[in-house]
Amino acid sequence: MMPRKSVKKKVDLKKLLTPKNYLVAGIILLVAAFWFFRNYFIVATINGQPISRFELSGRLYSQFGDQILESLINERLIMGAARQQGIFVTAEELDARQNEIEEKIQEQMSLEEALKLQGLTPTTFRRQLEIQLSIEKMFEKESTVSAEEIDNYVTDNAALFQESTDAAKMKKDATEILKQQKLNEKYQTWFEKVKQEAKVTKNI
Repeated sequence: MMPRKSVKKKVDLKKLLTPKNYLVAGIILLVAAFWFFRNYFIVATINGQPISRFELSGRLYSQFGDQILESLINERLIMGAARQQGIFVTAEELDARQNEIEEKIQEQMSLEEALKLQGLTPTTFRRQLEIQLSIEKMFEKESTVSAEEIDNYVTDNAALFQESTDAAKMKKDATEILKQQKLNEKYQTWFEKVKQEAKVTKNI
């Protein structure tokens, strides 16, 4: 008895590639994509009722859109000016400033707890540090203080230092306060001018 030869059936692609089959395949792909990315589209469910990411984004946009946009515009203006002056902040500088902050608040709370109270993520916090350090570098020369200014501040504000007996620490604290005051004054004057001269177009 002769063995049967396998018969290969030719597939007619024209019959498969019909509009109907395209539609079915498209629906299947959409369902599969939705299932795979369901956690991206659905941010929460309450008693089986979903809250979509689009609903959340829309609510946030309507309530805080202007505020967030204004903050982003300010960021771009500051960082753009810093870059033009060749000012950059290194990862080491960010780490050093973060460590300073952690040391100052460690008796009250951890940095993680402080960020949660402020509603900040570590990434957002680092970004704010970068902006602050960029501002400090831009106005470093203008915010220097003299020994006379420091002594006068300690004398005029004796009540602030009445619990301290360490003269070096008092001068250090006074220096930081005076530098921050000068920095804020210079920055505010500069930023108001930059904001007025900037060409900003809002599309919301």
